[in-house]
Amino acid sequence: MSVELLVAQAAEAEANLDLPKALNTYEEALKLAPEALDIALRLAVLAFRLSMWPMAEKFYAHLITHGIHDMPIITGYAASLREQSKYDEAVDVLKTVLDQRPEEATLWEGLGAVMVAKGDGGNSLIFFNEALRLQPDNLHARFNRACALIDQGERAAGLKELAACADAFDDPDNHASAQIAYAQALLMSGDLENGWRTYDSRERYGTALQVHYSVTSRRWREGQSLAERNLLVSGEQGLGDEVLFASILPDLIRDIGPDGALWLGVEPRLATLFQRSFPNARVISHRTQTIDGILQRSFPELENGATDGWAVMGDFLPLYRKHISDFPAENIYLKPDPARVRYWRDQMAAVSDKPKIGILWKSLKSGAQRDRYFSAFEDWLDILKLDGLTFVNLQYGDSDAEMAWAATNGLTIHQPGAIDLKDDLDDLAALCASMDVILAPSNATSNISAACGVPTWLLSPACGWLQLGQDHYPWYPNVRLFSPSSLTDWKSALDHMRDALIDQFQL
Repeated sequence: MSVELLVAQAAEAEANLDLPKALNTYEEALKLAPEALDIALRLAVLAFRLSMWPMAEKFYAHLITHGIHDMPIITGYAASLREQSKYDEAVDVLKTVLDQRPEEATLWEGLGAVMVAKGDGGNSLIFFNEALRLQPDNLHARFNRACALIDQGERAAGLKELAACADAFDDPDNHASAQIAYAQALLMSGDLENGWRTYDSRERYGTALQVHYSVTSRRWREGQSLAERNLLVSGEQGLGDEVLFASILPDLIRDIGPDGALWLGVEPRLATLFQRSFPNARVISHRTQTIDGILQRSFPELENGATDGWAVMGDFLPLYRKHISDFPAENIYLKPDPARVRYWRDQMAAVSDKPKIGILWKSLKSGAQRDRYFSAFEDWLDILKLDGLTFVNLQYGDSDAEMAWAATNGLTIHQPGAIDLKDDLDDLAALCASMDVILAPSNATSNISAACGVPTWLLSPACGWLQLGQDHYPWYPNVRLFSPSSLTDWKSALDHMRDALIDQFQL
């Protein structure tokens, strides 16, 4: 097949939002024409869109070494370094070019983005302001400055700027991102009614990340009756969101009533736990696949004609959570297997008679923007040195490096034995229920533990949007918040957590 035909096929796949197919086809074309810089550029841009940062870095570097020094190439290269937390390298690239081209607004904007990723919001504002002085209509710089203002506690100013940016982007990807940021800022300010309505943007309409639901019935919309409906409700976004948004299900089951039926489509790993927790619902698994570049969610166990409508869990937030007073004062809605809870309590009792403290510290998803919301494991040292407590590793994924570091520092962290902490979520819920306290960032496990009623101490940035403008965590009354003074100082929050453990267990 000719290079021209491959490029045409790749471009068509890209236009149809089948980005993986486009990437693979461009790679085939590049093998036939390794010196074709236009193909290398397309690969760089696509790799970046697909969050394949090392590949994006490689292709951007290839273009630069071949004499292509356009601003999108330079800033794309720096951004791919930034997303791999190679902050110093990214800064060096941008400053080197700034020495030659100090009037390029996008370079100042790029420096600001690196500072944000590092958690240095104060300096990021200096760079964003300079970018806007040079180019007042630089929408990306204005949007990023708005986010930085909110991070710095200047919420009113940041919200005003986000409102101006929310509908200003033309392309679907940036438009969705701006809308989501605006919705979260509204929710952060406590404006739940407008925030939830704007949060509809989380579906990312018209982008490669939009999920298309394979359901024949019509979508339920607010204002339509729920009584006696036969409704399919699907989980959405990540595992943590499925658990968090499931807090509305008792309200929904009540309003559908005994003469209706709720079909609940959840991530397969949650199915057993949810069926036990919501016995009046018919719990089935959803399956998400990419078909011809389109994310499609189906429900293989759904019986034909069983439902007269469908929705996703978040659709009901504007209905059931308009005000903070709508959040239940007691909100324990997941029920672990009692027999497995007894098993794990016996296992923990055999380890020691000390209070059992479950710990997690990271997410499996990585990237500069995400990593800044998680503490380094080394920062936990003073907590893990406390006598009188038994610490239990609940971290899913590979934690061998952290456990080796702990052993080197004379720390004992109990490994809970034969359990898959990532995939066996029903047994994980039972294990969580055997803990006295769980210390964790916001992730799937901390949501499960909190929804099961386990005292959960959440390590979270101050005034995160899920706090909904409150000084507590409205979703779960049993959650206690510990927030750092800044995203570069997680140790301060961990020190407060350590003091709280000493007080709680009279150490």
